[in-house]
Amino acid sequence: MCRLLSAVITALTVLSFKEVNCLLLTEIEAPSVVVIEDDNVDPIPLNCHFKVEEESNSLVVKWTKDNNVIFQYIKGHGTSVIPEFKDEVESLSNELNDEESGIMLLNPSIESAAVYRCNIQTDKKTVWMDKEVHVIDIQNYTHTLILKRIQNETHLDCEVENVYPEPTLVIQTFDGEPIPIVSSNASTLGNGKFSASAIAVVRTDDDSADEYQCVTLFSGLSFNLTTIVISGSPSFRRPEWSHLLLTALIALVTYEKFRF
Repeated sequence: MCRLLSAVITALTVLSFKEVNCLLLTEIEAPSVVVIEDDNVDPIPLNCHFKVEEESNSLVVKWTKDNNVIFQYIKGHGTSVIPEFKDEVESLSNELNDEESGIMLLNPSIESAAVYRCNIQTDKKTVWMDKEVHVIDIQNYTHTLILKRIQNETHLDCEVENVYPEPTLVIQTFDGEPIPIVSSNASTLGNGKFSASAIAVVRTDDDSADEYQCVTLFSGLSFNLTTIVISGSPSFRRPEWSHLLLTALIALVTYEKFRF
């Protein structure tokens, strides 16, 4: 009797396993970070990969943005974009199947930063997966670091303007040693972007040339802007992109970008 009961339980377990796995959502293929540098920014693709392992009478795919439905696909009825988002979203492909359903985010902007959900539903099961898309906008930004010598102190004033999301400023020596910030401020601009400033003070006992950095960080994302100034020389008012540019007695601006 015990063996029979065990066999029945095993059979039910196998059936339950098959039921649970009849619909698999494997991944959402999309960039984690999108950097907007100018007006020439490509649409953002989000592709939902799934697999229906058992025959199903229905299949509905819905995409949501921060819990608002923006797009749906109903097998046998095609795709549709919710009218409110018709200028923001379109189908990634005209040849949809039972293994993927994707969308394109048109005209990316800071409004595109959100949590996107792919929701797959059959007559047997519903599964979903979330993907957070971060947007960094540095169009028309400025980034400066001004150095002033006051007696035996060096005052470093860093400012960044017209960036998104809200930045954090770190002032440090060239070898990466942080310099204490004595004051800082951040404000929201009318276009939804931010400006921020910070002042650091370091004690200096001689007139030797020293090199300092102001690093702008964005919410823990692997992307930053760095402006460098050498004591005794002016800094660029408007940083230019470069990997390494060093000319005697002028500012050095570096642009570091890492994507996942």
